[in-house]
Amino acid sequence: MSQPQAFQFALVSDGDVTEKEWRELARRAADLGYDALLVSDHVDQRLAPVPAVAAAAEVTDGLVVGTYVLNNDLRHPLMLARDAASLHALSDGRFQLGLGAGWYRVDYERTGIGFDPGRVRYERLREAVAICRSHWAGCAIEAGAHYRVRQEAQDPPCRHGGPRLLLGGTRRGMLSLAVQEADIVSVVPGLGPDGPTGLDDCSPAHLDEKMAWIRAEAAALGRSPRLNHLVWECFVTPRPAAVQEALARAVGRTPGELAELACFLVGTAAQVRDTLLARRERWGFDYVTVPAAAAEPFAAVVAALKGR
Repeated sequence: MSQPQAFQFALVSDGDVTEKEWRELARRAADLGYDALLVSDHVDQRLAPVPAVAAAAEVTDGLVVGTYVLNNDLRHPLMLARDAASLHALSDGRFQLGLGAGWYRVDYERTGIGFDPGRVRYERLREAVAICRSHWAGCAIEAGAHYRVRQEAQDPPCRHGGPRLLLGGTRRGMLSLAVQEADIVSVVPGLGPDGPTGLDDCSPAHLDEKMAWIRAEAAALGRSPRLNHLVWECFVTPRPAAVQEALARAVGRTPGELAELACFLVGTAAQVRDTLLARRERWGFDYVTVPAAAAEPFAAVVAALKGR
């Protein structure tokens, strides 16, 4: 696996904003120097992700727009592949598809879709990725175990090809699939049907182990995907101590323990800059994603690390 690349930065929104606020966020993300604006995918959020991505692309020029991440079980993969190819073409190649196996029980209950065991959802995702890749390359698609798909080869294939693909997870199987298929590998904490399952996956020891898996598999395959660092909570402030203490109490850790957990970023702009440099050195994270609520204060960090 090659050395980390220059930093790229993305904002991720939960889609619970008005239409005006969403367009303003897209413009502001571009003005502040962010590389990408992403949106999540849950049935109870105000804006559905695919039209939201299209709207963000319309009001910006160089900004990458995408999803973090679409629930594969809520969409037929051939239709997803067609939507993704169209978004990629309409945005002049700026669409990034983040795709996942689905995890949030409420999404399944509200749509009436069966919430199958994780292994079944994983296998459906694997097959869906193959269908998307085949469609984007203009290849024929045959029926599989989970999706009854049959499509003849395209002539010609999609004009823009396919978007950059982001896959991620915490367990070895998902990370292996991501290394094999994705342009961007996102290492995330464990998620259960009702939310996060704990913070241990964010610890340095656990991340050391996961990154060793990723590096070994990538080296064996001769691949060099970007490594995405998803930050759950990000606070850039000139007085971080009070924030650290409050956040530590909320998650049942000491401030010192909180500082070690990679899903959090708390500090002055200079401290956060140095933390990200250290995390890239240790784990290779060169594509950093922070919540949209942190857009303005984190912009100082973006400016300091842009191109480095």
